[in-house]
Amino acid sequence: MQFDGLPEPTEEPLAPMPIRLFRRAHSPHAREVACLTSLRFFAAAWVLALHYSERMPVDGSGVTAFFVNGRLGVDFFFVLSGFILTHVYLRQFEYLRQFEEQRFSFLHFIHKRFARLYPLHLAMLLVVLAYVSIGGWLGITFQSPEAYSWESLWHNLVLIHAWGLLDSMTWNYVSWSISAEWFAYLVFLPLSLALMRLPGEAVTKLALALTVFTVFYLVTPILVGQKLTLLTYDFAMLRILPEFLLGMSLYHVSIEWDLDPEAGPWLMLGLVMTLLGIVHFDLGTYPAVILLGFVILGAASLERQGDLQFLRHPALVYLGEISYSLYMTHAVLFILYFKAMAIMLGDRYEAWVWQLGPVALVAAFLLASSSYHLIELPGRRWLTSFHPKRRQRSRPLGL
Repeated sequence: MQFDGLPEPTEEPLAPMPIRLFRRAHSPHAREVACLTSLRFFAAAWVLALHYSERMPVDGSGVTAFFVNGRLGVDFFFVLSGFILTHVYLRQFEYLRQFEEQRFSFLHFIHKRFARLYPLHLAMLLVVLAYVSIGGWLGITFQSPEAYSWESLWHNLVLIHAWGLLDSMTWNYVSWSISAEWFAYLVFLPLSLALMRLPGEAVTKLALALTVFTVFYLVTPILVGQKLTLLTYDFAMLRILPEFLLGMSLYHVSIEWDLDPEAGPWLMLGLVMTLLGIVHFDLGTYPAVILLGFVILGAASLERQGDLQFLRHPALVYLGEISYSLYMTHAVLFILYFKAMAIMLGDRYEAWVWQLGPVALVAAFLLASSSYHLIELPGRRWLTSFHPKRRQRSRPLGL
């Protein structure tokens, strides 16, 4: 039937909906973001792969730069630290900023951070001290004897050995990153309050953090003669500061925004594949660090929506929990194991290292699990027990 004066209806195809990458967040993050714990394992394993490849009698950088870029696993930890600590303490900072209740104690925070880092750090220092002492008594020579000086030992004990005070890596050389983390903890409160007072939405905070990271990346080679992402014992606090701030700002973004449920998984896949391409072809650490930050943001968003279930598998979460032990113990293990192999095998070392080398990888994971349960956890609980519990009037927060 057709009515006078009205056009005859036609069937036209509906216009395609534009692809959305983000949407407003509808719920808070879970207290424990399990997928980020699992990602810690992959970051620690990447660093382990770098140090293992350095023990092999062949240079594989002509095939792939993936292993050489394993140092970026530490940058992942730096960004993740800012993200996670903001997740844990942001609510307390809100009350502190509004002067409603004193829910955040800086001394309490530092004490818990110290209890988290120090027991295993001290244990590995004692292990290195023992093998250096025994090696010297047996007449074994060390490649860099200056790395084991008494002066640098004191810097390591007070966690300032990555603050530009020394001329080389020292003792348990991977612990330079723990010194950098300690610096970040000391400035966490003022950074958080400054970021919260910044006007505008979370995207403004992210823009500021990206600007700071860019400035540090460009200026650091001029100031200290070294690329930002290569700083270790030489001013590593300059390396962690902009990356830590990036992680903090990304958490503010995650409060307001989620990846779109349909496009999000594909965007996450694209981020990971792009990151792998950059590190494989060695296209630069600047975009790599930024992509690592957005992988953290995307993973937290997708988990909140019920995706990434494979990263919530108990085995992966456990490996993430022991990642700090894996990181802190593997370097000393590799030194002792491969040094012993070189002494025992002599000229046959290069022929046998391919067959016997993987034993060190298995041993690294076994040692990490053991040190986690025997040193890291008991030490943390013991140190925490000495701190008086604060009176909390409602909904306590903390690690």
